[in-house]
Amino acid sequence: RYSNQTFNQAAALLVENGKQGITYLFKRGTHEEFGYISLCTALAFYFVLSCWTAGSAVASGLVIPMLYTGALYGRIVGLILVSIFGVQTNEYGAWIDPGLFAAIGAASFFSGVSRLTISLTVIMVS
Repeated sequence: RYSNQTFNQAAALLVENGKQGITYLFKRGTHEEFGYISLCTALAFYFVLSCWTAGSAVASGLVIPMLYTGALYGRIVGLILVSIFGVQTNEYGAWIDPGLFAAIGAASFFSGVSRLTISLTVIMVS
């Protein structure tokens, strides 16, 4: 945040470390915090760099980039659902939250890329 209380969406996603970015994406009740352009830009950037890093012979971790990429596309899907159905406050529509979809997207992407499918998905969703 700047001194005049403004917030740069792309800088929060691209400049911060992965752990802080994942924390931003998992926050519930913040459907207006990130827009489509900043989320899609960060998704393209992290996906390309993660593929490049995974294919190189450099010993580096891919857990955080995989969680981050999944959280980005999950948040995009959550924003699409919020734009279709609106913000739901009743007990049946409260599951439509971009932060929840970011957590589900991170679990799905990580379990799809790695071989920890069932156990990791159960741990992350519960």
